[in-house]
Amino acid sequence: MPIALVFTGHMTDLPDRKEPRFPPALEGAARTAIGAELDRLKAGGISGSFASAARGGDILFHEECRKRGIATTVVLPFAPDEFATASIEGADGDWPRRFQRLWDETPAERRLVLNLPVNDDAFAICNTRLLELARRQGSIHLIALWDGKGGDGPGGTGDMVNQAAGSGDHPHIIAPQDLLRS
Repeated sequence: MPIALVFTGHMTDLPDRKEPRFPPALEGAARTAIGAELDRLKAGGISGSFASAARGGDILFHEECRKRGIATTVVLPFAPDEFATASIEGADGDWPRRFQRLWDETPAERRLVLNLPVNDDAFAICNTRLLELARRQGSIHLIALWDGKGGDGPGGTGDMVNQAAGSGDHPHIIAPQDLLRS
């Protein structure tokens, strides 16, 4: 059965985050780890790949897939400008430019905006929709850039891992704390 990839991951930390979760200095190591998992899976055949587009893990996933010729579907809970305010802006780096480039280069049929109200529940609904879309394409393989802890609210990385695990899908976890050691 073909593999449908789903990605979830932490956003890079904002400068004022008290407890680091995904420090910007780990971007390169996270990119390498995501790429290695994609290389491992690519030989088995990938029927589709799905993720949102927040700064950090999501954008890295899309970039690494596309570098390998794997088409991706971008799913946003609300309009791109509102999403950018909520999930892109405020961190160090060129995430706004990378988000815009990702969005602009994604064919219209591979962009899905759910048009939900801008609130925390929208992210949980978006996670559910990502999994539903992937299930239509094959056996789900979830890649998660996750520290293993509870999130900052509903719809975070932990929520997606729990949803996938509750459905019998076994995630591949990339732990930022392990990237510190590599």
